[in-house]
Amino acid sequence: MKEERIASRAHPEEISVLQLAVFGTPVVFAAYTLVLSVGHDSSLLQAVPGGLANTVATVFFGLIAYWVILHWLKKRRAAVQFIGHLVVCSAYALSSYWLLIVLLGAVTGLSVIQFEVVPFPVRASVWQLLEDVTIYGILAALAYRNGSAPEVRVVLNEGRDETPTGLSRYFIRSGDEIQPIDVHSIVSISGADDYADVATLDGRHLVRMTLAEFERSLDPARFIRVHRSRIVNVERIDRAEPAGNGRLLLHMQDGEAIPASRTGSRLLRDRVL
Repeated sequence: MKEERIASRAHPEEISVLQLAVFGTPVVFAAYTLVLSVGHDSSLLQAVPGGLANTVATVFFGLIAYWVILHWLKKRRAAVQFIGHLVVCSAYALSSYWLLIVLLGAVTGLSVIQFEVVPFPVRASVWQLLEDVTIYGILAALAYRNGSAPEVRVVLNEGRDETPTGLSRYFIRSGDEIQPIDVHSIVSISGADDYADVATLDGRHLVRMTLAEFERSLDPARFIRVHRSRIVNVERIDRAEPAGNGRLLLHMQDGEAIPASRTGSRLLRDRVL
């Protein structure tokens, strides 16, 4: 009798942009107001306008940066993520600084429509930008720890008692959606620490699962580890050409060319070609 076994991996509770705004805004406002009160030797009431200006600038652009990291940036390749973080962090820091000096001018001016925008002195500007970069780092850490880091639920369809022949489908969670992925559509899998980048015929998916765990759960007759950081589906190889020193260059159906190590090339020659 065919049995279905479901194995799930722990997934941290998602922190949405709305939750971050609701719970983070009061904390940021209280912290800024208290620090400004102590730093300027003023009462809490006198520090409220400055605390409000800092909070609006931090939270508004912070939520935008958090959303970009959560729903777009963290799903990209490592090189794209690195460049993306530099761009998004710079945009966040400069935008927050700009909005802050505008709001401070508004709350300290004659009126909200007649005020002067005065940049901070150089040292204060550097300190403010460093503060914004630090806040961006905290937001990035939250985004990577929570949210769309995919939960992997592996469904095994087995025709024999307790002898699995490899998973047939798995599910990934991206935001609020759960997307099924057919293992037969996998072209290749690359490993990066505790995550795996799964390339399918329909696109790429970042999965919270190590390459070694994937290798143990996949059908060894169909999937071969051709490199220490790469597994390929032999059914998705269009052609393989010699690359010198006993190595092969694998041309996959998704258009990617994957170099195989000498050991991986030998496995392909012995078991496939």
